[in-house]
Amino acid sequence: EDADDEDDGAAGASEDGARGGNRETSTSVEEKGGMKTTRKRGFDRGEGGYQSRWWTTKRDCPDGRSGSSETRWAKCDFSGYKELGFEKSGFNDTGETWWETWREIYCRDDFTGVEHIERSADKWARDAQSKEWQEKWWERYYANGAVERGVEKSGREVRQAWWEKWGEQYDGEGATLKWTDKWAENGMGMRWGDKWEERRSKIGSGRKSGETWRVGQDGERFSRTWGEVLSPDGSVRKFGNSTTGESWDTTVVENVYFDKSKPPTWQEVLSSSERLMSIELTPVSQDDDDDDKWSLARNAP
Repeated sequence: EDADDEDDGAAGASEDGARGGNRETSTSVEEKGGMKTTRKRGFDRGEGGYQSRWWTTKRDCPDGRSGSSETRWAKCDFSGYKELGFEKSGFNDTGETWWETWREIYCRDDFTGVEHIERSADKWARDAQSKEWQEKWWERYYANGAVERGVEKSGREVRQAWWEKWGEQYDGEGATLKWTDKWAENGMGMRWGDKWEERRSKIGSGRKSGETWRVGQDGERFSRTWGEVLSPDGSVRKFGNSTTGESWDTTVVENVYFDKSKPPTWQEVLSSSERLMSIELTPVSQDDDDDDKWSLARNAP
């Protein structure tokens, strides 16, 4: 993951190359205060009107003990596809290393034609003692009001490790799905976790289910599962069992909480993605001067 391993040609900015087209680049190098800085910018053109403009900055110490790399890009094509993104990575003389990437995309579904915007990020780091963590998230917003969101986190220190995931979905008409899954291990044979899921209709009825579990060093497993059925009239059936012989099944009437908060509307999502939506195809000819050729720089993230 060291910065020295990064591709000077901005792999993330053009993971599919120039799509059978061509690439133009410009490079400058500066050495100041014992640091070498290389700046490169590129313009890729390809099939289907594909255009990708990218900017890379790479910094290296002469002794090779630290360095960093950063790439930003803006893409589009004839289909209306638009993308902004960046990648960062680095390492230092204390043994720490890291990388980070972020993307925002606008496109239409190939089959339904429904527009959607997707945002995602992924971060990772490790210290000199090999303790590491990672976090990634994504959001997908559809023009018909549907929304999908999720997060994944994990960490590791020597033999101990943990993971956590959660997600939620909105169908655009009031129904929701939410879930969480967590688990961990101590590196000595013991593992444990907890997960649950909740499905609700637009009128508030729905189901909940979950499980808490544990596996000991000797392999013995404990599990407790539970469920709830929620009715619009306020009655709730609660049931479950466990590996220790527990069992229950009862119906009660209670004031059931229903989170009626709504995700952003499609218009609100478009408004918050103004920079992404401003990307446009730019005609480029051999007569264009340098300023015109790099005119998409204003759209860099």
